[in-house]
Amino acid sequence: MAEKNHKRKFLLRRDVYLPWEIMESEAFKKLSAKGIFVLLRFYQKRTWTKEKRKRTEYHNNGLAFTYGEAEALGISNSQFHTVIKKLVEFGFIDIEHQGGGVARDYSRYKVSERWKSFGTLYFKHVSKSRVLWAGFDVHSRKQKLKKATENRSCQLQETVTITANNNNMGIGIP
Repeated sequence: MAEKNHKRKFLLRRDVYLPWEIMESEAFKKLSAKGIFVLLRFYQKRTWTKEKRKRTEYHNNGLAFTYGEAEALGISNSQFHTVIKKLVEFGFIDIEHQGGGVARDYSRYKVSERWKSFGTLYFKHVSKSRVLWAGFDVHSRKQKLKKATENRSCQLQETVTITANNNNMGIGIP
């Protein structure tokens, strides 16, 4: 019952409008099935305004798609990270705000049209970077440990030498 309510929480009852040019693009052809699903979800999340006798204007920014929502839709965390990375690389979405996963800080995206020039010289390459707090990445941790070892003025433990004469119960002479 709880799982059903969790899925229902992310239910969107909106139609998806996808321009035909997207389906004909080289970038779209490189997407996986989950990538297409997530892209459609982004297009479904857009809001719009329509004035009298004018075209519909879609608002492509401020779109949130959290890992919790992806999990409720059947997409694992690692798979979702890969899909978002590919959508950014192929030019379908851009990152407005990179969330950190702490204190409910989530990423916000905007639908992009960079995909139109994908595969040409005019394509602007953008990649999703992993953001970690300063000092919490592996490289910084290694550097801290290395500095701590270099700055140490004495050994941490006394050295014990075991001689052949004192073979009694493994006790050595310090």
